[in-house]
Amino acid sequence: MEEPLVLATWGLVVATLLLFCAGLVPAVGQFREWRGRKNALASALLPELHGTRTQAIDIRNTLIAMKANAQLEDVAHVYYDVERLCERIEGIQGHAALSIDQRLELYVLKSHLNLLGLQLSLIASEDEELRQMALETASIEERLRKSLIAAQASLLCLDRVDHLFVEVKKKYGGRTFTEEMMARVELDSDSAEKKLVDVRRVMRTDDRLK
Repeated sequence: MEEPLVLATWGLVVATLLLFCAGLVPAVGQFREWRGRKNALASALLPELHGTRTQAIDIRNTLIAMKANAQLEDVAHVYYDVERLCERIEGIQGHAALSIDQRLELYVLKSHLNLLGLQLSLIASEDEELRQMALETASIEERLRKSLIAAQASLLCLDRVDHLFVEVKKKYGGRTFTEEMMARVELDSDSAEKKLVDVRRVMRTDDRLK
């Protein structure tokens, strides 16, 4: 009596194991498909992001060297560089396969670039009345300072975007998407102002060595 019961029990165990394995095969296939899509997205966007970084560094370094008495044409040239950079980011944002974290950081990045473009446009505006009104609320030196902070903040954000293609963080400490975006924009601006002290020191050292 015990032997048939043991055989039946083992038969049930084997059947359950086979069912588990049968269910596992599609799951493994789905995981591989997900990893494939993730790798394909990274291979498509990482070169674009690295090109974006190169442009952002050029803009940052140009602003560091720019004086308050800079020609308006020079400021306008940087502004158009920022506009082209924004268009590049919009192209990256258009990918449907982006994770919510990647999309969040790209919105943060776009916010930094929009602020940068706004400050430069107010300095170099062809509308003399608008330009004078803008300079009544902040000097050219102050607007250039804010532009530089925004440029450096965009580079800090690009570091996080690049990292998200390797490791994705999904928790925002209870904050909403918008709240997290604004918090990161403010944090980047504060960190960028401090970082620029080191960048200026390195550039001055390089100039002395030339």
